Amino acid sequence: MSDLTPQEAESLGVVMLPLTVRFDTQEFREGYDISREEFFVRLRAATTLPKTSQIPPDKFRKTFEQILQDRDTEILYISGSSKISGCYQSAVTARSMLKEPERVHIIDSLIAISGEALLVRMAAAKAKLYESAKALKDFIISLRDRQRCFGQAEDLKYLIMGGRLSPLVAKAGNALSIKPMLKFEDGEIMQAGLIRGRSRAKNWYLEKLIQYPARLDCPLVVAGCDCPEDTEKLAEFFRSQRMELPEIITMGVGAVIGSHVGPGLMAVSWIER
Repeated sequence: MSDLTPQEAESLGVVMLPLTVRFDTQEFREGYDISREEFFVRLRAATTLPKTSQIPPDKFRKTFEQILQDRDTEILYISGSSKISGCYQSAVTARSMLKEPERVHIIDSLIAISGEALLVRMAAAKAKLYESAKALKDFIISLRDRQRCFGQAEDLKYLIMGGRLSPLVAKAGNALSIKPMLKFEDGEIMQAGLIRGRSRAKNWYLEKLIQYPARLDCPLVVAGCDCPEDTEKLAEFFRSQRMELPEIITMGVGAVIGSHVGPGLMAVSWIER
């Protein structure tokens, strides 16, 4: 649920298990059986939202056992929020099946997309500095508890289809170009306000960065849902500001969150000081 691509995961040296997305009777492993571009082509044409399936415990168990064949290895698994997916519980169940469950450490990130990706990136970057997976886990939890993730939905029809927005509110919002601002809080996606257009949203993000100053040794991640040009423009906007910000990186948003908010979603994630 981190929306890292298979190539990005490989470059970080991490193992990633893809969720399954289903259009009617067709199932695909995100990033493996269906590209992100093809997914959004299908999503735009869909009359009902696709379904996503959690990873079953047996898949986790087999993956854990394969990695643990190396006797010197421990595992730190960073799960997408347990409030929006059953993957965390599947991993906990799989851990209980192992002969040496103490070698597997599991974190509920309480987030997804760029926020979870940020925790994965930090774990990969800092892994060699810690003597054990438990010590690394404690460090990542300290970051998790100070994470911030805010976003803006673009096409309101997907929030209507998913029952997250009433048709009447969406009709008024579209007529006035008013878009809901979103946030991850306590592991769930919640509405954080209403803003007219992309331009005003930029300043809204800056207000949040002033309210919750970013930790400078962790990247600020700008993510976009099938809108790479808008994603890069927002990243450049942050880079142009005369304020102290960490390294700014960009990434895409995939099927899990994309299914519910649709193309055009923008999200900004960072770790608060």
